[in-house]
Amino acid sequence: MLKVGQKFQYPKVKVYWQGEIKELNLEDYKGKWLVLVSHPAAFTSVCQEELTELSKLYQEFTKLGAEIMSLSTDSVYTLKSWKESTNELKNIQFPMISDSTHNLTCLLGTYDENTGLTRRGTVIINPEGIVTYISVNDYLVGRNTNEILRTLQACKFVYENPGKACPPNWNPQLINT
Repeated sequence: MLKVGQKFQYPKVKVYWQGEIKELNLEDYKGKWLVLVSHPAAFTSVCQEELTELSKLYQEFTKLGAEIMSLSTDSVYTLKSWKESTNELKNIQFPMISDSTHNLTCLLGTYDENTGLTRRGTVIINPEGIVTYISVNDYLVGRNTNEILRTLQACKFVYENPGKACPPNWNPQLINT
């Protein structure tokens, strides 16, 4: 299980993205911020709402040099069916990772072997491949997607400003911290 400060081992993953089922090598994202957001299961309301809200913020993530990807233990075919049959998900621009082997969710520490599902986890990896943030919630506790974006901004600020810190409730407008 990865911990903050450890190097992320970039695996190859199956995704549904841009209307296709394909394999992505996450190593291709080295040099960018990578935000992995795991969710328990397709066709569930909280998961759908989280991905919809993240989709609304997608451009904000990319402006920061980040790629966001959702991650679940559902099959890639389930993710395809879910996205194609759910109006709210049709505008999702980020890759939807299928971890039906549980390799990535086990590595990230979000896999629940009692259910075969991943908990709601958020992992932020810096451009050098170092894990800078990990948060794991219970299945029933949805995340604040604006807080995920704010956390990325804080991680980026600290990365670009060695020796500076982000105090409680830091926001990007507090650039003199």
